[in-house]
Amino acid sequence: MINNKKANAREMKYSTAISFIQLKRLLHHALFTSILIISSCVAPPEYKDGLLENIPAIVDESTYFSLSILGDDYSEEKEWNLSFSAISTDTILTTLVLADLNIAASDSSQLILINATGDTIFNPFLLSEVVWSNEISIELIGSPKKIIFNGDNFTGRLEYQILKK
Repeated sequence: MINNKKANAREMKYSTAISFIQLKRLLHHALFTSILIISSCVAPPEYKDGLLENIPAIVDESTYFSLSILGDDYSEEKEWNLSFSAISTDTILTTLVLADLNIAASDSSQLILINATGDTIFNPFLLSEVVWSNEISIELIGSPKKIIFNGDNFTGRLEYQILKK
């Protein structure tokens, strides 16, 4: 009986020791995994204006359209069909702001506004900084239906809006 108690005590001692070793390994692996996961996390960059480089931001409503681009050697052609609706008696306010430009002589980015009949009604080359606005009757130009941006190494900030008054 005494031998049985000693054997049981030895088994408990070894099982406790084995459990302690297993627990130590488990904690070691958990610590290593936690350090690996935490060190792999990267916070997103902080943007002051909400714009991401070379990703156009669009707001397209029936009475308002806005295009914003923060370009860094942005060379891409993008086209947007507008939800904008207007009748001949409506007036629109159009604004274009180009800022922080870094344009080489060989760059030739442009913005094109096309009306419902397929005519080009606005087509500036984006070569210099400008703040421009214009109020015009739909009767004179037709209803805007499509915007095309042809980027050729565009570096700078573009803000373009159409607002139905």
